[in-house]
Amino acid sequence: MIRNSSRIFRPARLLTALLLGAGLATAAQAQTTPDVSASTKPPYTNALRLDIGGALARNAAHNIMNSSPELLVPVLVGYERQLGRRISGNVEVLVNGGEPDERLSGVALQGRYYLYQGRKMGLLGVYAAPTLSFRNARQQFYYSTTTYKSKLGGAGGLLGVQLPLGSRLLLDVSGGVMTWKRLDETELSSLPSHYRYKTYYEEQGTVFDGRLSLGYRF
Repeated sequence: MIRNSSRIFRPARLLTALLLGAGLATAAQAQTTPDVSASTKPPYTNALRLDIGGALARNAAHNIMNSSPELLVPVLVGYERQLGRRISGNVEVLVNGGEPDERLSGVALQGRYYLYQGRKMGLLGVYAAPTLSFRNARQQFYYSTTTYKSKLGGAGGLLGVQLPLGSRLLLDVSGGVMTWKRLDETELSSLPSHYRYKTYYEEQGTVFDGRLSLGYRF
């Protein structure tokens, strides 16, 4: 009886060994095979940027056009958040923009669609960006102590590219056009009609807009 039972258990032992070996092989393969879903996940989904091109261009233009040089310090900061594989949302805040006699501040909302990224991921590549913007303008004329305020709304779009500078730093370069319109009706009856009271954006209507920014991804 003992012989017969040992013969019966031999196939079961063999089957158990085979199953155990297959399980160990599967576990080893799972450890050595890279996770495809993890490798395709963008490493960074947020970015902070500071525009430096606007400050340089504004200072150059102002000092060329005026006999008395002056340092202008406009601050334009942007925050970008990835919303999809190729889509992101961007918020910009402007402080101390414009010129000494026409100061600008405000916010802008921008959606970005990355047209081409190649092998790059995480807020990098060539993009198109429709933009809505709001500006507060304060005008101070040399012949008057009164400050005139205006509210402006703008709509347009930018085409640009965002490139990596190392693992986390990035460079953002873009250009496009914005069309501006006055949102309020400020009372200016006290001013003589031949004096300029419109803001630069109102006079031009549609103007070039661009960015040359340094950023940090996280």
